[in-house]
Amino acid sequence: MIFGKTSDCIEEKELSMNLRRAKFVAAFVVVGVLVVFGITFTASPTPKSPSAEANKEESVVTKEKKILVVCYSFSCGNTRKIAKQLQVALNADYAEIEPVTPYPPYGGWDSEVTRQGQREVEAGYQPEIKPLTINVADYDVIAVGTPTWWFRMAPPMLTFLHSQDWTGKTVIPFITHGGWPGHVISDIKTICAGAKFAPDMEIQFDSQGGADMLTDQAEIDAWIDSVKKYLQ
Repeated sequence: MIFGKTSDCIEEKELSMNLRRAKFVAAFVVVGVLVVFGITFTASPTPKSPSAEANKEESVVTKEKKILVVCYSFSCGNTRKIAKQLQVALNADYAEIEPVTPYPPYGGWDSEVTRQGQREVEAGYQPEIKPLTINVADYDVIAVGTPTWWFRMAPPMLTFLHSQDWTGKTVIPFITHGGWPGHVISDIKTICAGAKFAPDMEIQFDSQGGADMLTDQAEIDAWIDSVKKYLQ
């Protein structure tokens, strides 16, 4: 009887141990399954929606590049109008060039300011300009806009361009004109030696010095889109 009880105890112990082993194996299998599925779920992230990717692309300009739009604008403010469009589209800072001595008001092709402008551009004159309230050196991308005077850039813009170091910068040239754009864009690129150049634009207004824009707005929008893509 003693041996019988002992055998029963051994069998009970072995049965208990076998049950514990079975529970351990089952638990191990369950954990293994969870780990496998966990890895599978981790390796297959939820695909990003096209709109999320688009928003990411649009934010590249504002997150990675510091942008400034600077212009000189005269008379009707045509160049300023274009500069402001670009500023909004690029989420850029804005600065405007002002000569220390203001030009006389525009009074037509035979007015004093027209003759003064011709004398200055032909002489390569660089008038003194007021200091800007920002430091151009702090920016990665600078858009520069000027009206065309006698096939050249306005003298205050000439002064500004010669006062800066353009090495390593990205420049966005744009000009306004009354039908004769001249060689202003190429002049800007020559002065801004060491810079890279985003797509440029020539915007035509009426030939009498008025504010009627002859370049289609769709062309300006397409140019701005090309600039944004270039900067991405």
